[in-house]
Amino acid sequence: MIVFHGKNLRTSERGVALVVALLMLMLISAALMGMIMMSNTETNISANFRDEQTAFFSSKGGIEEVRDRLRSGATDSLGGSALFSSTNVPPFPLPGLANGVLYITNPAAGETITPWLPLGAPTTYPDTEICKEVVCVSGVPTGSWYVTPAASKSTSYAATPILPWKWVRVMAMINKPSTTSKLMPVNGSSGSDTTAGYRVCWNGTNEVAISNITYTGCSAASNTYLPVYELTALAVTSSGSRRMTQYEVSQTSFPPMPGAMIFDGPNPDYGTNPNSAAFGVSGTDAHHGPTGTGCPAAANVPGLAGYNAASTTSLGTQVNRPGSYTGTPSGIADESSNLGPLSTVDGLTNLVNSITTAAGPNVYGLSPLPNPSTLNLGTDGAPVINVVQGDYTFGGPGAGILVVTGTLTFNGTPSYNGLILVIGKGNVQKNGGGNGTLNGSLFVANLYSDTPPTYTHPIPLGAYSPPGIPTVAWNGGGTANIQYDSCWINAVNQSFPYRIVAQRELIY
Repeated sequence: MIVFHGKNLRTSERGVALVVALLMLMLISAALMGMIMMSNTETNISANFRDEQTAFFSSKGGIEEVRDRLRSGATDSLGGSALFSSTNVPPFPLPGLANGVLYITNPAAGETITPWLPLGAPTTYPDTEICKEVVCVSGVPTGSWYVTPAASKSTSYAATPILPWKWVRVMAMINKPSTTSKLMPVNGSSGSDTTAGYRVCWNGTNEVAISNITYTGCSAASNTYLPVYELTALAVTSSGSRRMTQYEVSQTSFPPMPGAMIFDGPNPDYGTNPNSAAFGVSGTDAHHGPTGTGCPAAANVPGLAGYNAASTTSLGTQVNRPGSYTGTPSGIADESSNLGPLSTVDGLTNLVNSITTAAGPNVYGLSPLPNPSTLNLGTDGAPVINVVQGDYTFGGPGAGILVVTGTLTFNGTPSYNGLILVIGKGNVQKNGGGNGTLNGSLFVANLYSDTPPTYTHPIPLGAYSPPGIPTVAWNGGGTANIQYDSCWINAVNQSFPYRIVAQRELIY
């Protein structure tokens, strides 16, 4: 038998599967390599972004530390530095002049930070921005333009790990200081503005430039003007990311207290008040604050201040001994023109909210807040801002600002230096005839529409409504006195944080 064998036509295709597999493996490997490269690129981009953000927020952290340390009552307050005068305020000289600039440095271990040296000198982290703010010669301002730098890394402020901001510069702000300055003139004019180089002040609403030749400072131009200060910070991370930020800040203005004892509201209830000649309320400015604190110009006020003409008349008919109340223009006077925002529930609420923010952890009341019995009332050397959200019984002594939203009861010997603000129920009760003196001012305002002692209907916000009926019942006089003192009021005002007027990032 003859058998025929056909030729296998697929013999030539042997090994194709291997080639295809290898090609697929190469494609997959290439894709994986691309994905790895993309992943590495994204990781590097994220790391760089994180590093830049670390530098950015570290520079802001440095500024925030310094902004808080401008307060006279802050931990490690800058009031003790050579830059600050005995008035516990930032520098009076303009930048570029002697002692016009303060640096707060924050070196890492083994670092030397000397931003005030010329750029060509052996220095680290030089201040390349200063010559855009003031006129410079040879890379730095002339003369003794800075003071001995203050140190940072306080345990009260330091983060863990230490933030990589290197220095913060503090100086008074001047208007369009040079042709190279990035700062816009405060009045919006061009670089040829005739107010260029003038000191910048805050009038409560916006910045204004005042002549350095005509006025010695902001308060000389107007008693409502406050200086504006410029805080500039540089942060550099270990990877080399650099960011520079800048704030313009001004002191938070506190509403004036137009009397030694102020009944802020119509129909005041002062039917229970002392018959004792030993009790007195004086609006004659004692002008004697804590040691080392500057005082404003002495200004006398009424002993007893009324909300309007009708309420002032009512107060006059209720007091048992009108001669116990002295002051200017009289012992009992209508101060409606001087109450400003404190004449409305909105303004009073804003004031309480501002003080509560400034008080930080010193806010007391019902759970979960700490019990008021544990509060630190402060001392003359270390005044404290306290807010009690509820009733409080006070025996003194203390110093600072005390806000009580409920009923404030005085017992024993209630001595206090500063401001006592009873805003909420607006109810003050004094029991017994113990001794004690309040140096500063006592302010009473009721934010409820009920007739005291019922407090169930808060006056709504937004209508600029007047406050309710303020109540003071002073049972027994003793030798208690309320003495107006502008120095103490000014001292506790300095414990408020400086407000941010403007902020920007600078190109380093």
